[in-house]
Amino acid sequence: MRALLKGFRDKQFGVFTTAQARIEYTRAELRARLHRGEWVPVFHGVYREATVQPGPELRVEAARLSMGLPVLIAAYDTAAELHGFSIIEGNATHVLGVQPSRSKQLVVHRDRLHSVQVASTNGVPTTTAARTAIDLARTLNRMDALATLDAAGGLGLAPDELGEELSRHHRRRGFRQAVDLIALMDGRAESPMESRTRLRCVDAGLPHPRPQLEVLTADGSRRLDLGWPQYRIGLEYDSVAWHCGLHAAARDNTRHNQLTTQGWTIFYATAQDVLHHPATFTEPIKLAISRARPCTR
Repeated sequence: MRALLKGFRDKQFGVFTTAQARIEYTRAELRARLHRGEWVPVFHGVYREATVQPGPELRVEAARLSMGLPVLIAAYDTAAELHGFSIIEGNATHVLGVQPSRSKQLVVHRDRLHSVQVASTNGVPTTTAARTAIDLARTLNRMDALATLDAAGGLGLAPDELGEELSRHHRRRGFRQAVDLIALMDGRAESPMESRTRLRCVDAGLPHPRPQLEVLTADGSRRLDLGWPQYRIGLEYDSVAWHCGLHAAARDNTRHNQLTTQGWTIFYATAQDVLHHPATFTEPIKLAISRARPCTR
């Protein structure tokens, strides 16, 4: 890349515009690099090199340049990416503004914003962590919303901060959902699927389970994804990544045996169960709780 364009690129999170490229390159040279795949379009009139990863900083800057704005504020899931608690898999870039987008991969939200709701993350203007979490808690489906709140809590965002932010969203769509889910958020959850599993239990009318429950056995401390210590009942999310491999079966069987020896009953839930058939694990747990004698210690 020629020197002047490299300077633009380095100041713009790895992207550059057609106009900037045309200072040093002819139209034919620009088309040739695009044809060879050396340069890749991000948004209209904005490119990146194929070797540069399109992270949220790059995408927001590309959106700003494409829209011809002096400042552009990242919002919703793109802001969550920047703050480190996004749980949504997708490539769309979410920003605040009024100008409609030409791309399905660029979502422009016409939300009002107070100055206290603006932050800077990695040099990118963004909604604050609290504003971002509330926006997603209001608008995502309940399972993804709780998983987002748990992830934000795991990074230190406190319910009090969320409550203060929530007061600014009264009468907005999803306000009641956000209120209900903030009461359930728990930063101890270690994955989005654990958060979704916990919500399935709560929605089924089960007592609220404790995330990442430590259980002391004769062979040391064992940790359960979710548990009801008063009934000595545990629930494990059966992740393929964790439960596959050469030593997985031996490890899991030993762990299960140690817990059952201590009087624990362990249930398991798969992704299919959690997403589509929660009764396959919530109903057996209900039955086990109805038959259990509560423990006092």
